[in-house]
Amino acid sequence: MKMTQGKVTFSVMGLGGRASAYLSALQAYAPHAYQLVAVADPDPAKQARARSEYGLGEGQIFDTDLDMMAQPRLSDVAIIATQDKLHLRDIRGLLEKGYDVLCEKPMSYDRTELIAMGEKARQTGRVLSICHVLRYSPFFVKLKELIDSGVIGQLVSIQ
Repeated sequence: MKMTQGKVTFSVMGLGGRASAYLSALQAYAPHAYQLVAVADPDPAKQARARSEYGLGEGQIFDTDLDMMAQPRLSDVAIIATQDKLHLRDIRGLLEKGYDVLCEKPMSYDRTELIAMGEKARQTGRVLSICHVLRYSPFFVKLKELIDSGVIGQLVSIQ
């Protein structure tokens, strides 16, 4: 493991909205339990943000997912928030390097790719997890019950 001072270390592929939301949640709920150690993103503005907001420097910021995967394993966990079409390649490469992987949805639209991803996780003994909506969490179930009951009035729109 690449734990730093008892912290779980993370690498991020694609520093867009979703990955930023996960990092914000980690900062809000477990600020002393994690450390971001690498980012792969081709956008110079996002690379600059990785430097200023997360304190990353030389050797921690990569232009592409492939550049990051060419390195020895950099962290305990890798978050994949790249384009959907890159997920299979990234998942395979990261699992082979020994990362546990958290992948943004959809992992793939192709059933054979999904099976291959699961098989690779089993073969490597690593964790492969997908991020998902919380529509079945107690909060949203209760909200749906309230809407369906009409107790709060007629639903006109949701934003």
